[in-house]
Amino acid sequence: MTSKRTPKEILSSEECKLQSLTVSDHHATLLISHTSNSKDVVFETDLPSQDASETNDAPVRSLIKLTIVPFHKAILGCNPVLTQSDILEGQPPERNMLHHDHEASRSILSFLRGFDFELRSESGAEYSYYTARPNRSVLYHKDHEFLQNLSKEVAGADDTCVLGTASPHKQHYGLKQAKESFGSFDVELISPATPIQISRAMPTLGQVLIQETPQMYTAVVRPYIQSIADGGSLNWITNVIDLRKEKERLLYNCDHFIINIDTKWRSHPPPLTTARELWHNHPSVEDLHCLAITKLPGIASLRDLRKEHIPMLRSMIAEGLKVIKTVYGVENNQIRVFLHYQPQFYHFHVHFTRLENEVGCSCEKGHLLCDVIQNLEIDSDFYAKRTIAYKLKRGTPLENIVESYLAGCNKSAE
Repeated sequence: MTSKRTPKEILSSEECKLQSLTVSDHHATLLISHTSNSKDVVFETDLPSQDASETNDAPVRSLIKLTIVPFHKAILGCNPVLTQSDILEGQPPERNMLHHDHEASRSILSFLRGFDFELRSESGAEYSYYTARPNRSVLYHKDHEFLQNLSKEVAGADDTCVLGTASPHKQHYGLKQAKESFGSFDVELISPATPIQISRAMPTLGQVLIQETPQMYTAVVRPYIQSIADGGSLNWITNVIDLRKEKERLLYNCDHFIINIDTKWRSHPPPLTTARELWHNHPSVEDLHCLAITKLPGIASLRDLRKEHIPMLRSMIAEGLKVIKTVYGVENNQIRVFLHYQPQFYHFHVHFTRLENEVGCSCEKGHLLCDVIQNLEIDSDFYAKRTIAYKLKRGTPLENIVESYLAGCNKSAE
């Protein structure tokens, strides 16, 4: 049986440390380093036959993503992993990492421990979603000297916000207007987090446009994808498509695929506690985001699609639009059906979003499924043969691999 630790349990761990990865007026992502006792947390993807004495108190890294109000930015952003200069210069995350600030980490911990975390849903693996509700006066609690001092220093500040590398006590965050806004906020916990997930969550260091030829795909990208599958980090997909996890998010199920509510649709009414008839024309449908996930093996990405997959792809569109109209009341001509290359995870899936929601559908990443079907009808090997352009964040594992490959090609051409 899988047992996961809650945010409250993790934040109460001995030697728990937090660092700020990205912080804006409305979102914050923190890296948590903590200990884990094997008796308390067991994952189905863990390697068996390890002696408990070897795994107790093993170091674990987790990610916690918060939806916040501007005032929270002051405290949650006070322990950054990179300097502003490194971010602006596009230095990879592994270089020039700032030293861990124990006092700042303690301040963040003290703040977050003032909230209770109510589970909303969880995925088949390391993802879980909570609502954080204050359980005491966070600002004026006796342990929050950091916030009290900060409040005094910025009492006359306006609503401007400058996040830099200076002492957080000297940064102005508009506390005068926002310091009473300690309400509930949404929380996404990824525990344990893989190096790839942590890399994605690092501060943006710029992006590069990649022209992936079939030769590049065969030489470095396909082995990279295979290494992820071999590492077991995709095992959670089996839990989802076999309905062992996220069953409350299921919208449609057939022999070849399922359709779920995407976990990134955070404004969706809690699936565990909200009757489905209340989902119809719910205000959150503006943020609609659903996901069709194949059950067929061997399709990691767009590169693996062939003419034989067209019936499944057509069915994904038809059944997805039908169930969305039935459950949410959204017309077919308001839905965008597309896929990503590179995808977030390497098990073929398709996105359904409202036309107004443009997140993730940029031309350097998104491919409309209707266009994909037409291209496969023209040539079954269309996506095996063509050069595909996409953008990558600098310093991510795949970008580093591609950069090394291109450098080798250029050297050979000299």
